[in-house]
Amino acid sequence: MVQLFRKIRQKLLAEKKISQYFTYAIGEILLVVIGILLALQFNNWSIENANKTKERWYLINMVEDIEYQRDVLKYMKEHYENCVKASESILRSYKKTKNFQNIDSLNEKLNLFMEVDNFPNINNTYQELISSGQQALIKNKELSVSIIDYYLYSEDNYIDIKNNNDNVFYKELHPMFYDLAQIIIIDNGLYNDKENLFETDDEVTTILIKKLEDDEIKIKFLNALKSLILINKLQLEMIDETIEMGRILVQKIDDELGLTPDMVNQTE
Repeated sequence: MVQLFRKIRQKLLAEKKISQYFTYAIGEILLVVIGILLALQFNNWSIENANKTKERWYLINMVEDIEYQRDVLKYMKEHYENCVKASESILRSYKKTKNFQNIDSLNEKLNLFMEVDNFPNINNTYQELISSGQQALIKNKELSVSIIDYYLYSEDNYIDIKNNNDNVFYKELHPMFYDLAQIIIIDNGLYNDKENLFETDDEVTTILIKKLEDDEIKIKFLNALKSLILINKLQLEMIDETIEMGRILVQKIDDELGLTPDMVNQTE
């Protein structure tokens, strides 16, 4: 093609057709410019298409992270609710009898109180988006702000609950419950107890209940129950708010991706 253009120019110059030569030269320049513009446009289109693909990938994976986090939070919520119910039932029974002699399943409840989890800060996709410096891929600015707000709130909850666990639960509450309970092994696969070495002992249970007759221990135990209720209720509020924020954010992402409820159900 270049050789053809060169021959045409040379022919025009040889025939001294200057005006035609300039007209042709201008046309050739225009063709080159148009070619460059088309190439740039195609390149821009390719980049934009690639960015849309990346944006969709990030959004879809964020939804998966949020939904997985929601499932973990629902498990935590159930556990905290059970702890609150069990704590309140012990306090209610003590209020009537002024002792802990006839508390139903006291040892099981104490074992329940010793279970604790940190807030699941599941943000792998979001952290990858931030660390790669590609936040601008999310074109919808309102959606981008909602994503940032959600993960900042999750981070705050992770820090708050970890502080509660480290500074209050493990230092003050767990030791109290541990001193009054016989440990129940739930995971039978962890240790094959053929000799029933891990069975609870009624005599030990009696000894532990007698410990609760001591006024000092009784006061500490009652305070531990009340503190556990307050902490669990506070953390339940965090969980409920996170689940609701996640639900709204997932809906916004689905809308951005153009997913209908039927399409979402098919992918689940």
